Amino acid sequence: EWQGDTKRVLTVCSTGLLRSATLQNFLIKEYGYNVRNCGTDASYALIPISQALVTWADEIVFVNKENFNMVKGELEEFGVLDNCIVLDIPDIYGFNDPRLVEICKKQYEEAVKNKL
Repeated sequence: EWQGDTKRVLTVCSTGLLRSATLQNFLIKEYGYNVRNCGTDASYALIPISQALVTWADEIVFVNKENFNMVKGELEEFGVLDNCIVLDIPDIYGFNDPRLVEICKKQYEEAVKNKL
């Protein structure tokens, strides 16, 4: 209730530090979404993916299939599988690298268009 009516998006990569954080910044700046990010690697993620985060989100955007597959069973169990979008972003860019921002923009917009 306190977060308003803005679309809530969770961005997910391995550690929640580079790709998903860059995607988070893009979605906030470009669309004004309420975005949080996290990681699937519980050993290294700054904020590990959790049931609370995935059920909070209206949309969950994974940066690649590997990260999605790591938690697919739990997503199914929590009933949020239909809320997921999976991109194909390699882990070779730094935080907010302009090339990464452009890839995020292109892949996200294409994925949303295809989901409609």
